Amino acid sequence: MPASVKDVAALAGVSSSTVSNYLNHPHVLGEASSAKVRDAIEKLGYVPNESARQLRAGSSKALALILLDAWLPYFHELSRGVEDVAREGGWSLFFSNSARDAALERRNIDMFEAHRVQGIVIYPLDDVVPRLEQLAERGIRSVVVGPIPDSSTVGSVRFDDRGGGRLAGEHLLSIGRRRILFLGAPSVSQSNDRLQGLRDAAEGSDAAVDVFDVPHLTTEDGLDIAERIIALPSADRPDAIFAANDMVAIGVLTRLLREGIRVPEEIALVGFDDVAQAHQTVVPLTSVRQPGYEIGRAAGAALIRQLIDPTADLPAPTPFAAELVVRESTVGR
Repeated sequence: MPASVKDVAALAGVSSSTVSNYLNHPHVLGEASSAKVRDAIEKLGYVPNESARQLRAGSSKALALILLDAWLPYFHELSRGVEDVAREGGWSLFFSNSARDAALERRNIDMFEAHRVQGIVIYPLDDVVPRLEQLAERGIRSVVVGPIPDSSTVGSVRFDDRGGGRLAGEHLLSIGRRRILFLGAPSVSQSNDRLQGLRDAAEGSDAAVDVFDVPHLTTEDGLDIAERIIALPSADRPDAIFAANDMVAIGVLTRLLREGIRVPEEIALVGFDDVAQAHQTVVPLTSVRQPGYEIGRAAGAALIRQLIDPTADLPAPTPFAAELVVRESTVGR
């Protein structure tokens, strides 16, 4: 059986309350008592039962992060930002993946409520604000990464997705492209905002914007969509493609190059997020930079501020600005 507080107290020759103070309020103990307890813990290999402590306290110094799709590199960067802020503040962080499943997303929220986390950062699929407002009434605060309806208790950290789409569109128009194909996921609001930005840029020009739905925004999706593009007569193919994220763009790029279609001479290609792989491809990828790590840090810090001071203002609505990183997939060497 694992050693208990009573075992540690017996070996150290102190009371159980002294051991408890060593673990939770070490500043109240003298050096002699601390040394006895420390030696006993080391000899017995005692590990505090954090779950039991949390149950007694009714809450934990723990945060949760719920990701839309943990397999995408952008979410790796975002989660590192949240994790670093949590660690710096002495918080534990638990992760879950909703896998673009609204029912699973709801179960993840319920699970973390049951585990008594104090706060949640979420990149959602559905409108989760009403549910998060219920949690706020029970003392569990939340920050959403992305746009949300106005709320007095749920914060949000945003990125200018529409502005990023507009930058991509303006760039493609500036290099003379007029048949632009957008590849995105209609179920994701950020993807729709990027499409709207592209349409903003094309409005009033002689450019045509077409749309192919890409349900999961993976590299495999990009490979599959590229097959449809290759099957078109060359005169009907787009002369530019704007993908809602870099992984789709990389899949498209890979398949086009295998087929011998030149990028950017025949088809220019723009991605979104500017993950590390974007500049590592055979033809380096032009991409709209979304600073995932910085956004994650901002979301984690905003959540912790709410927990430290529940009366603190929610994060300002000003979104992170988009930046276009131009590489060879649109302008060549």
